[in-house]
Amino acid sequence: MLPDDLHKFGTDMGPSIIVTAAVGLLMLVGFLTFKSVSSDDVLPGIPELKGFPILGALPMYLKHGAPQLLGKLIALGDNGISYTKVGNRFLVSVHDPAMIREVLTYSGEIASRDGDPRRVSWSPFSTLQRLIGHNLFNCVGPETSHQRGVFIREFNNTKSNFAKFDTINKVATAHVNALADDGLATEIANITNRVDNFALALWGETLYGNPQNHVGGRVLHLSEIVLDLAGNPWPSVWYGFQLFLKLVSPGEPTRSEAKLRAKIEKVVEGNMEILEEYERHNPDAPLKTIRNLSVMSGGGRRGPLSPFAAEFTSLNIFAGHHSMGSNITWSLIELNKHPECMEKLMTEMNSANTIDFTTINSKMPYLDAVIMEVNRLYPVVHATVRVINRETPLASSKKPAILKPGMLIYLSYLHLQTSTKYWGPDAKEFIPERFLGGYNKDQPLMSFGYGPRNCVGYQFAILSAKVFLVRLLQRYRVNVRDHDHEMKVNTLIETTKPVVVTVSPVNSV
Repeated sequence: MLPDDLHKFGTDMGPSIIVTAAVGLLMLVGFLTFKSVSSDDVLPGIPELKGFPILGALPMYLKHGAPQLLGKLIALGDNGISYTKVGNRFLVSVHDPAMIREVLTYSGEIASRDGDPRRVSWSPFSTLQRLIGHNLFNCVGPETSHQRGVFIREFNNTKSNFAKFDTINKVATAHVNALADDGLATEIANITNRVDNFALALWGETLYGNPQNHVGGRVLHLSEIVLDLAGNPWPSVWYGFQLFLKLVSPGEPTRSEAKLRAKIEKVVEGNMEILEEYERHNPDAPLKTIRNLSVMSGGGRRGPLSPFAAEFTSLNIFAGHHSMGSNITWSLIELNKHPECMEKLMTEMNSANTIDFTTINSKMPYLDAVIMEVNRLYPVVHATVRVINRETPLASSKKPAILKPGMLIYLSYLHLQTSTKYWGPDAKEFIPERFLGGYNKDQPLMSFGYGPRNCVGYQFAILSAKVFLVRLLQRYRVNVRDHDHEMKVNTLIETTKPVVVTVSPVNSV
């Protein structure tokens, strides 16, 4: 009971009380020590965000999380790199395009997403692995290339996405039609939630033949819990405490994490039952995507999934649908604020064959420009992290920098994509036209990552978002109630409040 009671105690208390109480706990488990460590010797000549004696920036990190701390580090490091001490760890912000690209091309032996499981790295990927098990994010070495190749053939491949187009269109049309009844104007209290439900239904149908994946809200609720825990530093604190007391083995979930994991596994079991029933009744039908992933990774056409495909069933509980919901929500916000952009998009839509895959996928340049500009301004994944496993020089740094084992490296995509240094004085403005006819490739755009670990499903996600947006705007006039929506940087990019919209059928009087 002790781990669960501690976690409940912490989540029920105010952040300032928790931070004060945690200092003694962190000293106990080894996050803090009175041993003198000169941070000047860590990255000589690199700007450092000074914190408290012994604690460093730990109070800020625990109270506000990584995004606010990252913002301060970015403001400090004019040359694209800065750092701070967090307890007895060092957090480094890398926010220069060349340096980010270099770090993202490191092999897993040099830098991984979760680091050594025997040490608490503060990486969100360590928490994620305990919640959902081994997954693509944690793969290193030759295993990574093979598994990524399977995903790319299934989700970032034009031929494969062409085969999925009818399913995307069917699910999108059903969810768009359900927004309003009887041809009347209808207020939607949270359009993001409705789009998330579309995305969950689409993933359910595509993977298992389960278009009711969103019903009841259970999957979305579990997804939000996983994201909150993965992006919060407190699970690492409790985990370090339990490691110290030998209440858990390195890498194994705590009791409360195991309970959440069991709920996720229950959802997966239900989806697999639906898949097996679909396969019994449709023996000659094309394989559902999860079965196809299994076959491509050594599994059979029936029966248990391959280990690789089985891992994805848990990963998909939280991964994949947020990018669609975010894309569509921010598109509607910006198009409502910029009616001239909405008019251009509607003109293109009205002159295009939007029931054709090739048209929507690659022959609607203004639609593409809108989606790219939304992803530039509001990248769902605003930053990523790497834990240094082996000492290595950061060759692209203007000042000599040696990255050392245990350092947590934060890489901010959001900063790169909204910085006036790289995108000019209108960097924070919504201007889709900047992507018409191509764009300057020297301007950093990493909304879906970069290099050998970029997103393996972004083409499927973008296609799905485009289809839903087109069907929505063809059927309804959409009015976003408020024009004061701002970005909230949590684990992912969100809005500061629910986005309320009114949808009115275009053929209504």
